[in-house]
Amino acid sequence: MINNLLKILVMFFGLGLLNHAEAARPMLTDDARIVDPKSCQLESWVRDSKHVTEYWALPACNVGENLEVTIGGSLEGQGGHSSFANELYQIKSILQPIALNQTGFSIVLGNGRDPKRTMNKAIQDWYLNVPMSYPYNDRLVIHTNLGVTHLTDEHKEKMNWGLSSEYNYNERIDLISEVFNQSSNSTFFQFGLRYWLIKNRAQIDTTYMNSFNRFGEDQSFSVGLRLLSLPFLP
Repeated sequence: MINNLLKILVMFFGLGLLNHAEAARPMLTDDARIVDPKSCQLESWVRDSKHVTEYWALPACNVGENLEVTIGGSLEGQGGHSSFANELYQIKSILQPIALNQTGFSIVLGNGRDPKRTMNKAIQDWYLNVPMSYPYNDRLVIHTNLGVTHLTDEHKEKMNWGLSSEYNYNERIDLISEVFNQSSNSTFFQFGLRYWLIKNRAQIDTTYMNSFNRFGEDQSFSVGLRLLSLPFLP
């Protein structure tokens, strides 16, 4: 499984990498940015908790000038066994680009599946999210999210919200932190850092996450890799 993931990363990296697009990973609070037109990115990470280890891969491409499409999912390892655990299908568009002294707005529509929550039934949960990004200064950006998820198995809607900060410590390191609730009974916090291996081309990150409601029981650690491509789509 891990060997196959590494092969995918190597193939993607071979496309040629670039540019100045940013993304939310490893934060759960999204930002008002998308990858550059006709370009792609691959976000991959491993999250380890007391009960399960998750292996995620989320490829995303800007198929035009302003439409980012993401299709991905995760594998879960538990008790020496691994299984396909999550699916995510998402589109995202910028309503107003982020700029110095200008708040950015975007809109996200997605469909997520979590078979664990419903005893492996094929339940699909639709969600709508509005990320906003406010550049406090040339180093600090504040991101907020407000949205709603339709929980199909429970036949009801729940609110999503998030608040995060992104501080550019130097040309290679970003310090990140957030609090969020994604349609659950628990509010979480997360903090960590991103580091550019190759500036604007390949980035690694690491985070620590925990729950205010079940402190210690819901803690997890993550390590991720993000790659960005040159424009290559027709």
